[in-house]
Amino acid sequence: MKKIIIFSGTTEGKYLSELLSKNRIRHSVCVATDYGKDMMQESPYAEIYVGRMDKEEMVSFFAKQDQDGSLVVVDATHPYASRVTENLVEATKEAGARYIRVLRKEADAGGEDCRRYADIKACAMALNDLRGNILLTTGSKELGEYLAGCSADTKERTYVRVLPSVESLTLCEKEGIRPDHIIAMHGPFDRELNEAILRQYDIRHLVTKDSGSVGGFLKKLEAAHVCGATVHLIVRPRKEEGVSTKEALSLLGIQTSGQDTIIGEQQEERATAAKEQDRATAAKGQEPFQITLVGIGMGSVDGITLEAAKAIEQAEAVFGARRLLQGLPGPKKYEMYRAGEIIPVLEEEGIRNAVIVFSGDTGFYSGARAMKQALTDWRADAAVRILPGISSFSALFARLGESYEDVLLWSLHGKNTDADIEALAKKAAFSEKTFVLLSGGEDVSKLAKHLMQMGIQARFIIGENLSYENESIRDLSVEEACAFRGEGIPSLLIRNEHPLKKPLVPVKRDAEFIRDVVPITKETIRHESILRLEPKLGDLLYDIGGGTGSVAIEAAGLDPSLRVITIEKKREAADLIRANIEKAGLSNITLLEGEAAALLASMEKPDCVFIGGSGGRLSEIIALLHAKGGGIRFVINAVSLETVEEIRRVLKDYAPQNEEAVQIAVTNLKKAGDYHMMNAQNPVWIFSFTL
Repeated sequence: MKKIIIFSGTTEGKYLSELLSKNRIRHSVCVATDYGKDMMQESPYAEIYVGRMDKEEMVSFFAKQDQDGSLVVVDATHPYASRVTENLVEATKEAGARYIRVLRKEADAGGEDCRRYADIKACAMALNDLRGNILLTTGSKELGEYLAGCSADTKERTYVRVLPSVESLTLCEKEGIRPDHIIAMHGPFDRELNEAILRQYDIRHLVTKDSGSVGGFLKKLEAAHVCGATVHLIVRPRKEEGVSTKEALSLLGIQTSGQDTIIGEQQEERATAAKEQDRATAAKGQEPFQITLVGIGMGSVDGITLEAAKAIEQAEAVFGARRLLQGLPGPKKYEMYRAGEIIPVLEEEGIRNAVIVFSGDTGFYSGARAMKQALTDWRADAAVRILPGISSFSALFARLGESYEDVLLWSLHGKNTDADIEALAKKAAFSEKTFVLLSGGEDVSKLAKHLMQMGIQARFIIGENLSYENESIRDLSVEEACAFRGEGIPSLLIRNEHPLKKPLVPVKRDAEFIRDVVPITKETIRHESILRLEPKLGDLLYDIGGGTGSVAIEAAGLDPSLRVITIEKKREAADLIRANIEKAGLSNITLLEGEAAALLASMEKPDCVFIGGSGGRLSEIIALLHAKGGGIRFVINAVSLETVEEIRRVLKDYAPQNEEAVQIAVTNLKKAGDYHMMNAQNPVWIFSFTL
C-alpha cells in the first residue's frame, strides 16, 4: 500500500488531506508552523508534522516514512514558496519517491491599473516614489525583504496584514512595525471586508501576490477597484508544471463524484448497483435515470412551452432559482441551481426523473451547457435532454415587431466589469442593432455614458420584467439612458441608426499618442512591424521595450481577443504607456514594469514577440523565450550596427524559419515657408523570423 505525504501550505493541501481522511486513507501532512497545524482538520487517518525542512531533512524524513518503496509526495505548498518546491523536487528524486505538484490556477485579472514586479523589493523601491498609505498582504516571511527596499517614509505609510500567529507577530515586532499598523487576520477575505480595511486605513496602494481565486486574490482586486487603490502585484516566481486538485486525487486513487469521493472498489460497486437499478426499473416499465434541462422563458409560467410544462409535470423533483420555481407544479421543489448542490440531493433521495429549470433559452448565455457537462461527468449512464425556451431577446423583438437576424447579441449578465462594458460599447458603436442581457439597471447607464463619450447618438429600448404583469418597455435617448436606474429584470436593445464605419486597416497615426521625450516606434515602421508579427485571434503578444506603448496599443486595437503584454523598465516611459492606454480606452493590454529578462522567466509562452529595445540583453531574452517552446514569431527593430550584429549572431545560433529582413528609410515633407523640405528619419532594420 502506498504511503502518502502532503506538504501543505494552501487550501488545496488542507482539502486533499480531508478527502483522504474521508476515504480512510492514512497519510502524513507536513506544515511549517503550529498555526498551519491548527488549520488542519483533526483525523485518525492524518499524522501532522510541524517544522520547516531543508533538502537533507526531507530525504531523511522520507527514508523513515518509506518502508516498501511506494512513497508518494504531494507538493501542495504555496505557488510563491519556490525554494520549498525546489527542495522537494530534489529530495524526492534522491529518495526515489513519486512527486506530484498541485498547482493553484493563476487568476486572469489585473488589467492596466495593476503594476507588476519581479520581486517584493522592487515593488518597495517603486512605492518610495508614490504617495498614500500602503497595505501589504504578502505575508510576514518577506517583510524583511520589503523593508530593505523601502524608505523610512514608505515604512511609516505601510500597514501589514498577516496571519494571527505568534510567528507572524514576532516577525512584525522584530522588523519594527508599529502595533497600530499590524492587521492580524485569517483569510481569505470577501470583497466587503477588503473594502472595509482599505477605507479604514485610507489605503491608496495594495501590495499582493497572485494567490488565485481560492486564495482571495480576485476579491482583493475587486475591492481595490471599488476603493480606487492601485494594485501592486508580485508575479509568480516561475512557470510550473503540475496538476489540479481533482487530477491529484485521481493520481492518488480517488475519483470525485459531485461533492463526494469514492475509491477503487467502492466506485466500481456503486456503478454496478446503478446499472442493476436501471435494469430493474426498466423491467417494471419505468423510465431510466433521466434529467431534463428546461428553459422556461423569461420567468412567467405563461411563457413555458407545452413540451417543457409536460416535463415539469412528470418529474419527481424540480430544481432552480427561487424566482423560476414560483408557480411551477411538482411535488418536490428545491431552490438550488448549482451542480454541486443538486447532485448530492439526487443521490441521497434516489430521484430518477428530475428537471432543472433555467431562465430564457437553454442555448443563449445559459448555464445549461455547464450543467450537462457536470451531470455526464457524474454519471455516464444519465440520460440528459435539453428543452429550449423563449429567450428575452426574441420576446423583446416580437413586442417591437422587428426581426433579429441582423442583430449583435451580447451578455453582461454576471460579467459586467468596466472592461466588459467598454468592450461592448466599442462593438455597439459599429452595429445598427445590439441586444444585451444585463445584470441590472446600472449596466444601462454605464453603457450609455461610454457611447456618449464616443459621440454615438443611439436609442435605448429597455424591456423590464418581460412576461410579468408589471412588464414595461421604455424608449430612451442615450442622454436619458445615462440616468436610468431601473430595479426590475431588464433587457436592452441599442438602436444605432448611424453606426460608425469600422476601418478595414485599423492603424494609428503618431499624432494619436502622447509623446513627451520618450522614443516612439514611428508609424511606418510600426505598421510594417505589426504586419510581420502576423498576430491571430486570441494570440498572446509580448512588446518588449514598450517606449510610448505605440506598438502594443496599435496591436491591441486590432481585436479585443488579442492579449498584449508590454514590458518597460523606465519609470517615465511606463507612466507614459499608462496614459496612452487610458487614452486609447483598451482593456486587453497589461503593462509590466521591470527588466524583461527578470520578468519573462515566470511568464507563459507567447505567440508573437516584438522587441523594440532590449537594453543590451537581446541574446538572453531570445534564449528565455525559446526555452518556453517553439513556434514563436519574432520581430526585432534595429537602428544601430551593434544591434544588427547581435541579431545576426542570434540567427546563426538558432537557424530560425521564415527569416526575413528589410531596411526602411522614411523621409517626410516638412513645409518651411514657401518651400517643402525633406525631413529624413533614421533608417530602421526590421528582422522577422520564427523560432
